Amino acid sequence: MDDDNVIPFPGDRRGLSEDDLREVARDLIDKMGSPQEAMAALMATFGVPGPFDFDRARRRPTLFPRRSERVAFVVRVDLDECKPPIWRRLRLASDLTLSQVHDILQVAMGWTDSHLHQFLMGPKTRDYSVEPFLSAYDLSEGEEGVPEAEARLDEVLATVGDKLFYEYDFGDSWWHTIRLEKVLGWPEDAPEAECLAGRRACPPEDVGGIGGYAEALDVLAGRAEPEEPDGLESLLAWLPDGFDPDAFSVEETNELLATAPLPLLELWSPAITELIARAGVSAMSDTGVLIRRATAGPWELDDEQVESATHRYRHLLATVGPGIKLTAAGYLPPRIVDALYRDLEMDDLWVGKGNREDQTYPVFALRESATALGLLRKSRGQLLPTKAAQQLATNPRRLLAHIGSRLPLGRPHERDAGLLALLFAAAGTPWMVARSEAAPLIADIGWQSHGDLEWAVYQWGRPTTDVLDNLVDSDESADLRALVARALLRRP
Repeated sequence: MDDDNVIPFPGDRRGLSEDDLREVARDLIDKMGSPQEAMAALMATFGVPGPFDFDRARRRPTLFPRRSERVAFVVRVDLDECKPPIWRRLRLASDLTLSQVHDILQVAMGWTDSHLHQFLMGPKTRDYSVEPFLSAYDLSEGEEGVPEAEARLDEVLATVGDKLFYEYDFGDSWWHTIRLEKVLGWPEDAPEAECLAGRRACPPEDVGGIGGYAEALDVLAGRAEPEEPDGLESLLAWLPDGFDPDAFSVEETNELLATAPLPLLELWSPAITELIARAGVSAMSDTGVLIRRATAGPWELDDEQVESATHRYRHLLATVGPGIKLTAAGYLPPRIVDALYRDLEMDDLWVGKGNREDQTYPVFALRESATALGLLRKSRGQLLPTKAAQQLATNPRRLLAHIGSRLPLGRPHERDAGLLALLFAAAGTPWMVARSEAAPLIADIGWQSHGDLEWAVYQWGRPTTDVLDNLVDSDESADLRALVARALLRRP
């Protein structure tokens, strides 16, 4: 057969010297962790039966015990195979999750979080027989394993010299080696992530990996001619404005790091973790920025603030007492509606007589939300307190914790919109104003409307915003409303 009719195959050894083949073999063994795993990978790739089953050889990472207290890890992050070297030295809190470390690495290195990523545990070599930790995207795809959001930095790095491996952009395959250099006491009031030193700028996104970046640098430096006649002009137009491969600023990096990491999610509502998993949120995404803003401020309410926030629900429960007979239409009796309307000063919020529940939305919303929160229930024409209400009615702080644990309310799309409403409130943005920002965020997790999505998402959030409105009036200060919203989002 004529050689011109043969399709070249990467594994064809024609054109490769014996030294070339040895180098390829060494590289494969280094990446796979051992000759056995390298052989298993080759046999699995070509479908050759044998004693090595690569898929079965992949195992869950063996985590180190968590440290009992926070310490500072000084790590050096190297972008593998770059010449000259590109690296960062960081001081990180030992109890950061790997999902937080991902956000930090994106900022510290200079990436834009536009591609997928994975962490691979060492602690000494990059061992492909160990399963990578699962990102939010992996979880959304139904992958099984150890989520990076549940693994802490001190569970993958323990002693000086330990390594963690991080790949960003599976096309360009930017591998980073994170080596633990020092373990220090935790400085009081220190940021969770701080850059101490570094060299050279991050390569541009989608440049073609190590090889593509090296070629681009050669063209920029005049060491090589571009392949196309207008190659240099095209390259300069494609590169980020003012790109300087030698530039790096510790100060600018720390300014970005000051707002980059997502909060420690185990301290906040599980609904936030679910949102991140479904939307593939990163700290630099619009939803990630919102979460950071919402969780950045204080969240603890004093006793007076808790009593004020729960006043309407406690007053409603006291009014219902052991039970109230409803009208034939299933509403509160007019005398009860009128009493609630006056006692709770709802006439400032609503225009009307205030004696019919179906025509007095503030009273209707209070009763409906109390039912949705598991505080009231209907039975045989009566409105009755639940067992939870009987235990919580005289304990404002426990009542507020119960309310927070039930939020957001409604059907799935209403819960998602309600969570966004709470996050915007905690960030200081009224829900009516935030709807234009919320619409693309709700679309990112798959919700659409046949009509105006901005108005739809506002309405979807009402079951949850009705609760917030009953805890703190919409005309109260934005700071107080934000404080109450953060208290509701905080995990008890």
